[in-house]
Amino acid sequence: MPAASPSSSPLRNAFSSISPTTETTIIAADTEFKGNLAFNGELHINGRYEGGIDSENGTLIIGDQAIVKAQIRAQDIIIKGKVQGNIVATGRVELRGKAQIFGDVRASRLFIEDGVLFVGRSENINSAPQTEADFSQIFTRLSDKPSR
Repeated sequence: MPAASPSSSPLRNAFSSISPTTETTIIAADTEFKGNLAFNGELHINGRYEGGIDSENGTLIIGDQAIVKAQIRAQDIIIKGKVQGNIVATGRVELRGKAQIFGDVRASRLFIEDGVLFVGRSENINSAPQTEADFSQIFTRLSDKPSR
């Protein structure tokens, strides 16, 4: 039987849509890791991780079984598992499924799916700090006049 050429192998064809410049790193579900991570490309965390996560332009995906205790900074972040710590994203943060987040989120865009538990504050990273809003002038029927 003739050997298949490398360009026609099923494995090569299955991965042909993946950009060769995109690196993907996976921390498997049965892995526990402690330390500081810096990455480019894409990082999937499916296990347990404690420390710091930093990326200038990468995408972080925290799987639905993952438990992460970290200060996180990346371009785009998708969370489906549990995270304790503050999150900063220059792009978007997506909180999906049964995600549980305990910490503040600063991002250009924030998406929260129904069913997510989010305990913390959110802030748009692109906006200037806002002073507290005062809507008291809008309510003309609810003035300080005593009732009759």
